[in-house]
Amino acid sequence: MKQAILVVAFGSTVDTAREYHIDTVVSRIAEKFPNYEVRLAFSSRIIVKRLRDRGIHILTEQGALESLIAEGYTHVYVQPLHFTGGEEFDKLKRNILAHEGEGQLQVLRVGRPLVYYIGQEEHPNDYQILIDEFIKPLNISKDDGLLFVGHGGLSSGNSSYGYLQYQLIRNGLGHVRVATLENAPYVEDVALPWEWLDGKRPNKIYVHPLLLVLGDHAQNDLFGDEEDSVINVLQDGGYDVEAMHQALGEYTSIQDIFCQHVQDCIDDIYGKRSHHRPEIPTVK
Repeated sequence: MKQAILVVAFGSTVDTAREYHIDTVVSRIAEKFPNYEVRLAFSSRIIVKRLRDRGIHILTEQGALESLIAEGYTHVYVQPLHFTGGEEFDKLKRNILAHEGEGQLQVLRVGRPLVYYIGQEEHPNDYQILIDEFIKPLNISKDDGLLFVGHGGLSSGNSSYGYLQYQLIRNGLGHVRVATLENAPYVEDVALPWEWLDGKRPNKIYVHPLLLVLGDHAQNDLFGDEEDSVINVLQDGGYDVEAMHQALGEYTSIQDIFCQHVQDCIDDIYGKRSHHRPEIPTVK
């Protein structure tokens, strides 16, 4: 039996971002699962092409999986480093599962992103885990504000940001807000004016990326000199702002959550139908 864990990130062309935000997660997974071959792939074809033009060869998830199959691996577990389910995750899953049964493959499974399940039935509440293991330990005073800014998207996966906000409020963390760059909730929706939720004006607003990787594009959108960057929009609103430049991949708590998702994928504890549901009849 040959076992492998294929870690798939969207990718980055920024060398330091790959080193500190992606490779750190892969190294943590390799440390936790020493009996598995652990490899990295990128799902963004544009990023892979640009890296290859610079002489840096990183496989796509399809290329990496095909290599593992060709090498005779029988058990392959794919762990995405995406923040949530959405178009990118759905596409990745389709690309991976299209190879089921090829070569000597006996088991091919895809793990879940950072936040996916919401605590229904036997499933964990990934949002609560994120809050307990990562957000609360940041120890941002309730006299201040903490604004997380994610990427966002056009699919239903974008609703994850709103659900995280709901969970934060339910946890009494109304001073923590969630916005995205590409879709609602925009910064103007949740942070201007900050007082819309509870009437409290923060002493300072900390801005933190809700991104695995903080590349040049996100760095500029959040902390750049342009008037529409997040920190400048908040400062123009009259708030004292402090930038937090850490990406999610730098935190051991985030790395350990992904390690748990790998273990869940290997154990397949959430891939089966809930025990209390009736069997699905065979009907054509």
